[in-house]
This record gives sequence, C-alpha cells and structure tokens, in this order.
Amino acid sequence: MKERFETWLAPQNDERREVAPLRQLGWAFLLAWVFCVFYTNAAGVLSGNAIPNAGEAAASAAPVPTSIGAALFYAVLPLAASVATLAAIVLAEPRIGSPTSHRPLFVVAPALTAASTPFMFVSVADPGLNALLFGIGAVATGIGSALLWAMWGEYYAVIPRDRSEWLAPVSAVSAAVIVLLVSAMDGWVPVAVAAALPLLSGLCFHLAWTPEAARTEEALATAHRFATERRSPLAGLGRTGFGILVVFSIVSIAGMMSAERVEGIPLQAILLFSALMMAVVAAMAISGPRRISLFFLYRWICPTLVIGFAAVILFGQAGALVAVAASLGGRFTFCLIAQIYFANYAAAGRATPAQASSLGWLFVHAGDLLGLVLWIVLEPLMLAQPAGLTAVSVGCIVVLVTVTMAVMGETSTFLRIPEAAKDRPHAHEKGLVSESLDVHGAMDQPGAPQPDAPAPAAAPTSAAPSEERSGARIDEIAQKAGLTPREAEVFALLAQGRSIPYIRDELIISRETAATHAKHIYAKLGVHSRQELIDLVRR
Repeated sequence: MKERFETWLAPQNDERREVAPLRQLGWAFLLAWVFCVFYTNAAGVLSGNAIPNAGEAAASAAPVPTSIGAALFYAVLPLAASVATLAAIVLAEPRIGSPTSHRPLFVVAPALTAASTPFMFVSVADPGLNALLFGIGAVATGIGSALLWAMWGEYYAVIPRDRSEWLAPVSAVSAAVIVLLVSAMDGWVPVAVAAALPLLSGLCFHLAWTPEAARTEEALATAHRFATERRSPLAGLGRTGFGILVVFSIVSIAGMMSAERVEGIPLQAILLFSALMMAVVAAMAISGPRRISLFFLYRWICPTLVIGFAAVILFGQAGALVAVAASLGGRFTFCLIAQIYFANYAAAGRATPAQASSLGWLFVHAGDLLGLVLWIVLEPLMLAQPAGLTAVSVGCIVVLVTVTMAVMGETSTFLRIPEAAKDRPHAHEKGLVSESLDVHGAMDQPGAPQPDAPAPAAAPTSAAPSEERSGARIDEIAQKAGLTPREAEVFALLAQGRSIPYIRDELIISRETAATHAKHIYAKLGVHSRQELIDLVRR
C-alpha cells in the first residue's frame, strides 16, 4: 500500500500514464483552505465574528467607534499580513531569490498556516486574550498562505501552458467540491480538516517541484532581470493592477450584502453554482482562440455582479443571497483565470515567476482588504438610511462599469515593461532559456524543430541591430513582401523569436490561424524556417 501511494504521488517519467497526478492538484487544497476559512463559513465561525457589527452596537447604545475599531482589527489583520508578505516577496526577490529557492519554506509555509488556523476559531470570554489568539493566527496564516500562493504561482509558470490551462480549472472545481464537503461537517471537525489542507498543499508542492522546474524558474527569472536591468517591479504598474484591486473590492462588498451568515443548503447551492460558472468560463477561455486575459474575465464577472446588485436593488435583503452567490462565483472564477494569466505573464518574460504571482495576488488581497474596510465604515451610515443598501448597490455598479471601461484597452499586461527594455535581447540569446520553445517546448511553427530538439542558436547580442533599426527593418520587409496588416503583426512577433502558442495568445487568434499566417509569411519572404526569417531581419 505504501509503495502504491508513493507511486501515485511521486513524479512520473511518462506523463501519459497519469491524467492528473495528485501532486499537481495541490493548488486546489490551498484554494479550498482560503474559501473554508475566510470566504465562507464552511469551517465554522471565526472568533472575530463574535464581535457585534455596527448596527448591533448602535442598537445596544455601545460606542460605535469601539465596535468599528474591533471589526476593523478582526477583518483587516489576516489580509494585511498577506498583503505585506506578498509585497515583501516582490521587492526582496531580486536580492534574496524566490520562495522556491529556499527549500525550508516548503515545510515552514504549510506548517505555519496549518498550525495557526485553529487560533482564529478559538473564542474566549476575555476580549484581550481573544484578540491575542486571533492576532497570532491571523498574522501567521497571512504569512504562510502568501508564501504558498507565490510558490504555486511559480509552479504554474514553469509547466507547459496547455498543462496549466487544464490543471487550473480542475483544481478550482476540486476546491469547490472540498469546500462543499467541509460545509457539511459539524463542530471542530471542519476546523481540523481546514487546518490539514495547507499541509496537503505543501506536500503536493514538495513532490511537484522537480529540479527541472527549478532550472526553468531560474532561467525565466534571469531572462527577465537581463531584459529590465535593475528597475523596480513596481515601476511599470499599469491600469490592470488597479482594475484587479477595484473589482475585487466590489466582489468583497457583494459578499457581505446578506444580513445573516450564509450556511447550510444555501451555501451548498452557491458552491454548486460557482463550480458550474468556473467550468463554463474555463471552457470558453481555453477553447479555440485563447482568451486568457483579465479583460475576458471582466466580461463574465461584471454582468454576474451587476445581476447580484440588481437583485438587492429590486428586492432588498431578500435579494442579498443573489449578490453573495455572484460574489462567491466571481471569486472562484477570478482565481481560476488569474492563476493561468499570471503564469502566462511570467512565461512571456514580463516578470519573474515569483514577482508575477506575488504582485497579482497582492492586488487581489488588497482589493479584499479595501472592500472590507469600506463596508465596515459605511455600514452604520447605510443602516441609518432606508435606501442605504440600494445606494451602495448602485454605487458599486457605477464603479464596476467605470473601472471596466478604463482597463478594457489593456488586455494582456498588468505590469508594463519599460519601452527602452521591452525589445532588448532576452536571456535565451545568452543560452539561459530558449524562448523559441516557448520555455516549455511548445514550438510548432512551420519548419521549426520538434519540442525535444535543441533550439537553434541565436545570433550574438552584439550582432543584433538597434531597436529603431530593427523595427524599421521589419516594416520595410513587410511592405516589400506585400504582407497584410495581420501578417505584419505576426511577422513582427516571429522576428522576435516568438512561438505559435505565444502569438495565438498575444493576438487572441486560434492556433490554426496563427500557423496559417506564418506559412503565408514564409512563402512571401521565401524562407523556410524561423531562423532564416530572423537572419533576414538582422541582415
């Protein structure tokens, strides 16, 4: 039995023998832990929920500032610890390395998260002791879970893109099923199960992170640093990061619309709805032309949230359950697409794997934090007005639509590469990683080598023309060859050594369309391989 268990978990040389080894689904346990502990009441009631909300405090003539202060403490501390840890990873990674480069974290991160989880569910009569125990658990789980988020983000960045596009939906749906099972448990059993989830996630990561994965991560990180020199990862923030923060704050507000905690059959129905929503969005995102972008996600999550807020406007508290369902389904779906998106972003060389995942999830957690603070502060004012809940719903819809329109032009990045560095030769030209294989051997251009064949050596960096001359040369060749505007776009990417899967995602077209454009370009230019095409541009 032990040998069978180890064979099931351990890495296999022949991936065709296993559809989805458990070790690669470890992100599902981390995602399930977050939803069990924070986003639902599946694991039970956090000790901080025993603090009366602002409305109850006002009814009992208790000092409202004290109640708001206590509510902010219990709501903000876990998220603040996660945000601070993720920010530290982003800023310190260039100097001390990524979390995966420190093997002790493979044990420390899950053990710290698991051991501190019960502290947040202990409720004692002494308010000071209660706050102390909760504070210990909140800070420790915030740090441990943030490290696990970053580590799994690194893993998704180094596995083949097609693999990550399949693993993320399976993991997310599995997480919803786990939360559903935990929600049916009573007493301290769900807390114990929730505490075990980070340990399972850490065990899976330990088995999944192979030496090959470590080498690929190091190559990706080195390539990005070579291209961007010593610029801070925060120096090029684009609109998309702001969009993530605002949208997730709206998601957070929608999840708190219900006056009573959602549990039992209603919660289980919402979890089933979330699983269905994830399956539909994932199928649309990874079938045909790849649509792995946050803007594609906005097209799904925004209408869902608007329907939830509309139900509150029309039916008041009776429609709050619809808003909660929209929030929970949106959270699951957002995590699913974001995990793939952040991984693709790192694989494209726009950030190191640790920075891409940490910065992306930092925006998500910061949005949660902002939504909680706004709700706690606005709740007394909202309850004092007959139409307070309606006003908040209308305001959320306006903000949601405005932000979506503001970020809709930025569909592929959340961190801008400095223009001066964007087109510089990457580390694959130094022999560190072959981007012609799309990092994972996904090359399928006409006349290109097979995935298991070595990539053709790139010309020395000193032989490359300047950025201005290179762009002008590409335009000149495209005009002389009579390339169409779309073919010219594909040609520019081919000249940079981009693969067909990369072009597919960058231009949001199908793999077949990208390959057809490449064939037409090769025919018009009279070349037979990608290397001949690159040599033509460099001549």
